[in-house]
Amino acid sequence: MLSFIHTADVHLDAPLQALSDVYELRQDDFRRTMRQIRDLVVDRQVDFWLVAGDLLEYHGGRRSTALFLRDLFASVAPVPVCIAPGNHDPWRADSFYQSLSWPGNVYWFTPEWGAFEFPEKSCVVYGWGFPEPHFYESPLNTFPGKLDGYRHHLMVLHAHVLHGAGEEHHPYAPVSVQEMADTGMDYIALGHIHKPMQFSHPVKRQPFAAYPGTPEAITVKEEGDRCVLYGELDHTGKLLLQSIPVAQRRVSKREITLDGAETMEQLVERLQCELANEPVENLVYVTLTGERAAHFTPAIPVLQQRFRHFFLIQFRDQTWPDVDEEKLISEGGVLGRWLAKLAETEAQAVAEEERQIVRMARREALARIGGNTG
Repeated sequence: MLSFIHTADVHLDAPLQALSDVYELRQDDFRRTMRQIRDLVVDRQVDFWLVAGDLLEYHGGRRSTALFLRDLFASVAPVPVCIAPGNHDPWRADSFYQSLSWPGNVYWFTPEWGAFEFPEKSCVVYGWGFPEPHFYESPLNTFPGKLDGYRHHLMVLHAHVLHGAGEEHHPYAPVSVQEMADTGMDYIALGHIHKPMQFSHPVKRQPFAAYPGTPEAITVKEEGDRCVLYGELDHTGKLLLQSIPVAQRRVSKREITLDGAETMEQLVERLQCELANEPVENLVYVTLTGERAAHFTPAIPVLQQRFRHFFLIQFRDQTWPDVDEEKLISEGGVLGRWLAKLAETEAQAVAEEERQIVRMARREALARIGGNTG
């Protein structure tokens, strides 16, 4: 049996402008997560640690962080650490990847396809690294093929898998599922997409490539458990994949209705009840929604202060005032005609996405009308 830990998209020393107040604390979280992954490598006695790119930021990455990684990787020797640089950490002459001396158990993949042979494990690990931040061709176009005489074949690759679903990421190094299958790999350790995702072989109908997602949340979109992948390959090539949570903190997005709150005291009391079971170490993003009294507007700075016991909490006001829409429309004034037009547009909308946009416009209209009613 062959085993590995697969991680990607750690983004050490990423700017994280939205977290400027707790930036260094978050960077410490990221390093703690890397140490936790290291402990998994040691405790599970895996054969390989596969790192599929965007490990240490090329722009803004600090030498102290590179030295931390050097020492961390040395601590798992002789386990091979196989790293394929991505678009955020390309293989550049002035990067720490080339300017530092790394332990002998660290194997770097460059813009020239590499194949590291491990005869004692009957395994070859193949990989390719980004030459620069922007690369728009499929690196598999130049894959030279797998080597003969080995039972297991693994690949480490930072790439965008084109699979038909809408993705927000740039299609850097685009590859298809069929292209990946044609390589004949037992497993392809992918990086680039921050959402966990697995791909099944078109013939064997079993997972053979995967994104583990970020091990520690980078943005508000990365909710829930953040994981690495533990994999086992048996002598027949059958693959077992297991997600293992490693994050120090979770992103928690909450939508809380005001239910007619008319004072800050009422609002704070409601929020205290709603957030009573929310772990204080989380990154909490609260959207205030629902109808409120027209004379009352939530004071966000006050809420930030009252709930400062959370590691990070951010409030966004998406409420609307309790304006009598029907009365305004019947009166026929400018504001009433505005609301009537929005109601007509929502009724005529075909797609739900279009209706959602109109509803957001209606909330904005009501918020502005509410500000003019006091």
